[in-house]
Amino acid sequence: MCHSNNKNCLIMPINQISVFLPNKPGQLANFFEMLMDKKIYIRSLTVAETEEYGLLLLLVDQFKDCISLLDERDHLYSITEVVAVRLSDNIAGLYEVAKTLGKHEINIDYLYTSLIDDNPLVILKLSDNENGTEVLKEEGFVVIENLDR
Repeated sequence: MCHSNNKNCLIMPINQISVFLPNKPGQLANFFEMLMDKKIYIRSLTVAETEEYGLLLLLVDQFKDCISLLDERDHLYSITEVVAVRLSDNIAGLYEVAKTLGKHEINIDYLYTSLIDDNPLVILKLSDNENGTEVLKEEGFVVIENLDR
């Protein structure tokens, strides 16, 4: 495990899976059922829609198993490295993360919040995830490195 005072440690990014589902009734329930049948648990989820597709951004507890299942079922997906940071339970935590990254010229491409194991988190896609992770750790933020059970 990396510690913020170890400059030579390897940062292990969290892999977010973006899944494209047809934008039709029942597709989301079918997708959830597929994961439940394999005991793959969603740790964080956000859903957006386009005219033709629903876009799921999800973090799961069994990444490799989930990818194998998506491949097996021919689901269209992509993988994005993201950074998960523990927050205080109010807007000030989001402000401090954004302020710290901005001060270090690291752009937030997008973010969403989540509650994992009763801990509020912000999930960030940064212009430079590795540098952003180091900066956040150096500034005292708790960066989550593993969402497995």
